[in-house]
Amino acid sequence: MLGFSQVASSSKIRKYFQKGAELSGNQIKNFSDHLMNQDLPAPKLMDAHITDSTTSPFSDKLMMYHGSLAGDIAVQNFGAALSQMLRHDLAAEFIKLISLIGKYNNDGLNMMIEHGWFEEPYTAPDRKALSKSSEGNQS
Repeated sequence: MLGFSQVASSSKIRKYFQKGAELSGNQIKNFSDHLMNQDLPAPKLMDAHITDSTTSPFSDKLMMYHGSLAGDIAVQNFGAALSQMLRHDLAAEFIKLISLIGKYNNDGLNMMIEHGWFEEPYTAPDRKALSKSSEGNQS
């Protein structure tokens, strides 16, 4: 997300990726703290591999797709881990993260729809509104 934020051509998309980098950074710090508090090693970060380039090798559309995919996979992984979780303290954090990532993903989806990079998903018809309008037509 940090690398994508450096090279995104749109300021709105750049801010979206910066928000994603902040969200993931908070997750990494939080879970690393749990590991260190239990005298376990925390995984090394890949941030050192991010260059200072501001020239994008990818389109904003492709980066948004990959960002969306990463968020979807994160929610799936947290859900799978939550189903096997025996530690209630971590389970509460996973539930919180699922909702935060879900909102972040939804914001990205809406941006992709705005740009015409993704079709708006089908929604169920509003049956209450349909029944009210048909009642008014009968009179």
